[in-house]
Amino acid sequence: MPSPALSGLLLLCLGFTGAGVAWADPATADYVEDPMAPHATSGTTARIGTAVGFIYGERLDVTAVGLTTAVGQRFGRFTLESELDILTFQPHQNAATHIGDGERLGVMARYDVVRLGPHVVGGNSLLALYVEGGAAVAWNHWYQPGAQEGPRIVPADTKRVEGQAGVGLVLEHRLQEPISFPKRIGWFLGWRVGVAPHASEPAAVCRAVACSIVMATPDSSVVDRSMLFQSSLAFTW
Repeated sequence: MPSPALSGLLLLCLGFTGAGVAWADPATADYVEDPMAPHATSGTTARIGTAVGFIYGERLDVTAVGLTTAVGQRFGRFTLESELDILTFQPHQNAATHIGDGERLGVMARYDVVRLGPHVVGGNSLLALYVEGGAAVAWNHWYQPGAQEGPRIVPADTKRVEGQAGVGLVLEHRLQEPISFPKRIGWFLGWRVGVAPHASEPAAVCRAVACSIVMATPDSSVVDRSMLFQSSLAFTW
């Protein structure tokens, strides 16, 4: 029969040991000891980056340059995101001239078709080929030329629904000893194509503040198209 003092010491040691185990479990829940371990890619995700490309089918074909942001949820290989693109438009002939702005607000679903894990890419790294699809509302706004500019066509502002599809690559790195934010960092490169039913839009020929309305001209276009190249930095937590 142990003495009362020994019994008390044993209870004290068990109390400290039990408390230590209970505190350590949640702190190490996301710890990956082996850098070659399979990737678990579920969690909340956010992206920010750039977009550059072309818009066809309006009265002016333009180059689009701007910012893209997105937030969503990852479920393994599948990701669902809400995305906002903010663009500026320049004519092909003169990239220094700002003739309009555009916004795209949509929902995109992305799926990693092919994945190459750490045994191919390197410890804690993942390379994936993805495809994506979704829909967005697209707004295009056009500005009259300034006093120092020559006359040009100014299309009417438009709002339309686009179907969108894309393909690209993502190179992602897992933090082996994760902090609360982020647990994963990725770099996205991809092409995004948008299509919308074509409609003949009214326009005006403007010089400074003076504008003359021109009639919409019929053409053989069936859809209006846009193509953007996106480069984004992504975070998962």
